Amino acid sequence: MTTILFVGSNPSQASTCELAFHTSTKSSKILTEWANHLEGVKMHINVLNDKTEDNRPLKKSEIKANLPRLKTDIDMINATYVVALGKTAAEALNSIGAKFYEMPHPSGLNRLLNDKEFVEGKIKGLIAYCNQP
Repeated sequence: MTTILFVGSNPSQASTCELAFHTSTKSSKILTEWANHLEGVKMHINVLNDKTEDNRPLKKSEIKANLPRLKTDIDMINATYVVALGKTAAEALNSIGAKFYEMPHPSGLNRLLNDKEFVEGKIKGLIAYCNQP
């Protein structure tokens, strides 16, 4: 069975649920839409499990302090494919030597998501990545 693990930075202030692929936020709705293009079990974890005040970006020290737990979580899940949601997740995954595909962060505030061609290209890349043997 194929398992696809999406790694985000941290839960948003608006999150009302800690389960993967809930639709309580704009970001989770976008992520669900992207994930619907893929076959397999989909899971979601974060670099930091705690919400940050005002959804501020994670500090380098927070990322570094959470790397051992993140690596343990990824090893335990043993996903077929790992997808970074944004630069913070990509930085953390690079730090632990994980192989992954980087998507833009699905935040409704991410201006990259306004570029339909860019997003379509990233989704095509994601599908190709998740169809690799």
